[in-house]
Formats: sequence, C-alpha cells, structure tokens
Amino acid sequence: MAANGAECEQPQKRLSPKDKQNGSSTDSSLRERKQLDREERLSLVLWKRPFTTLQYFCIETLITLKEWTWKLWQRRGVVFLTVVLFSLFSMAYSIEGAHQEYVQYLEKKFLWCAYWVGLGILSSVGLGTGLHTFLLCKAEFSALLLQSSVSHDLSEIIVIG
Repeated sequence: MAANGAECEQPQKRLSPKDKQNGSSTDSSLRERKQLDREERLSLVLWKRPFTTLQYFCIETLITLKEWTWKLWQRRGVVFLTVVLFSLFSMAYSIEGAHQEYVQYLEKKFLWCAYWVGLGILSSVGLGTGLHTFLLCKAEFSALLLQSSVSHDLSEIIVIG
C-alpha cells in the first residue's frame, strides 16, 4: 500500500519570488479597486450622470420585483386565498340582495378603522400634539359621544380610565 501511495504523489511546484509575496500585490490592487468603487458611488448622482443613475435604478427595480415575485410564489397558497377572499367580498359588494345591509355595516366599520389607523399614522409623523390631536382624533369621538348621550337622554356618562 505504501508503494501505491508513493506512486500517486505529485511533484511539488516551487514558488517563484513573485508568488512568495503573500498576496501583498493583490491587497494593494484590491484597496485601489475599493477606492475607485467608492469614488464612483459618490459621483453617481442624477444631475451629473442621469443615464447611468436611471440604468442602475431600472436594474435595482427589476431585481426587487424578481425577489418579490419569488417570495409571492413561495407563499402562493396565502396569495390564492387572499385573491379568493377579495373576489368574494367584491362580488358581495356589487350584487344586490338582502346581504347589502351587512355589507354596508362592514364597510362603515372598515372605513372607521381605516380613519383611526390613518390618524395614528398622521400622529406618528408629527401631527399628534396639542390642538392637532384634539381636532383630528378626539373632537369627533367627543361629539359623537355627546350626541348619543343627548339622543338617549343620558344625564350621566360613565368614564373608564
């Protein structure tokens, strides 16, 4: 077995002095390349190089769309279920019948929730202090509460909190 092992060994190649530099020449070229890439990225602005910027934008958009398509394909069961549910809701919304009372109720609740979510978003971007918060969020709720208490002849309102 030792004889077979000795026959399979390849002669070792001697390294030239250029190869013995431990990659210092490639390190400097790599540093130069990184520096050139950095300078190119800094000079890549729309008003200096519009076509190159738009080309990179289009390429990046295509890459992002490809990734999103792949993620949707991986979750195709959920996508299919969502499309079916939206189709059913759309049909229920457009077809006349006794169910329209419930559809209008759900639409009113959905719009009410969307209103409050929108106000929450507006509040989080800086419209949530002082008078803005009262006018956008609290005033309508207070007016509805007052209106319902007057219409139902409630003299007392229970406040929780």
